[in-house]
Amino acid sequence: MSRELYFDNSLITKPSDEAVVAMMPYFTRNWGSPAAPHEWGNRLLPSIEESLRSIYKMLGAGENDHFVFTSSGAEAVNHALNAAYTDITLPTGRNQFLTSNVDEAPQIMAMNKLEKLGSVTTLINAGKGGLVTPEAVGDALTPRSAIVSLSWACGLTGVIHPAQDIAEVCKERGVLLHLDASHVLGKLYFEPEDVGADIITFEGSLLHAPQGTGGLWWKDGLSLSPFITGGTEQASKRAGPMNPAGLASLAKASEQLIDARDLICMEGARLRTQLEDKIKTGYPEAVVFCADCERLPHMTAIGFPGISNEALLFSLSRQNVFASIGGGNFQQIGLILEAGGVDKSLAHTAVSFSLSRETTDEDIEKAAEIIVDSAKKLRKTSTHMIP
Repeated sequence: MSRELYFDNSLITKPSDEAVVAMMPYFTRNWGSPAAPHEWGNRLLPSIEESLRSIYKMLGAGENDHFVFTSSGAEAVNHALNAAYTDITLPTGRNQFLTSNVDEAPQIMAMNKLEKLGSVTTLINAGKGGLVTPEAVGDALTPRSAIVSLSWACGLTGVIHPAQDIAEVCKERGVLLHLDASHVLGKLYFEPEDVGADIITFEGSLLHAPQGTGGLWWKDGLSLSPFITGGTEQASKRAGPMNPAGLASLAKASEQLIDARDLICMEGARLRTQLEDKIKTGYPEAVVFCADCERLPHMTAIGFPGISNEALLFSLSRQNVFASIGGGNFQQIGLILEAGGVDKSLAHTAVSFSLSRETTDEDIEKAAEIIVDSAKKLRKTSTHMIP
């Protein structure tokens, strides 16, 4: 069996060995509840505080900022948007919720749900390359706007939206800005204070932490109502038993993320360019999308004219090369590229490849060889099928 080559790290990453090991004591010795009013529970508090310090450091958060540990990035997004409805829409009547037409399922579906309660969803149209501009955000805002909720970067094309400029527009208009940073953490250097977002969320399984982990940060001075009620855990901001094992694992992943940031920013970009160059050399018709935009260093979207991306994805999967064309939390990559101005016939030939800090030169060499070979075979077949 050939080596498996995984290039779908925008959907989920492999949990690091260290992050998995960090969980183990909580399944065997430290299995108590920190909410218990006795020594068995209290002895968990120091490790929880230590874990939170690691996560705060990874986020660049201030000591007075707020953080809730969640079961997923999707829960964190839903918490942010439901809190905006409770804390802004109900008392003020400002019921416009905004996201982009290239955004992910948690934002769009959570807003659709809130429409049943009287809110209004506005999709901000992305510009060239799928970029959400501050001008487009400003044009979409109204006096009834409550919150703008965006993924900081597209998890299929790698395009990074100008968060700081968007935050300035929202601040001028008195509108909250929520950014989902799941694809950005560990790939960009930033401080929340400099970015200007009011709320930041993330999915832990994209940071080499296990599934079932995520986070919600919001700035000091802002109050968010709880999404899950029923207890006083996490300062009454999220009811339900604390998951110390998951929190410890996320903390270890956060520490590793800081240590590996230079690696993924520099080495990831080098390997991505290497993959793009080798594919274009072997298959000159290939098109690298969004290359003139600011992109995440570990991600590329490449089109193969004349080839259905579904057919190519299937062919690659059979040869143990795993990439993405969307689905799950994502829209289809063809729709995202269409929204960014790419011709429909070309947009739906695109495949997304996302690397991790474990990706090697050998992986790139082998994957490029398989991708080029598969594209050539499929193009030949499709050409023969044309009457």
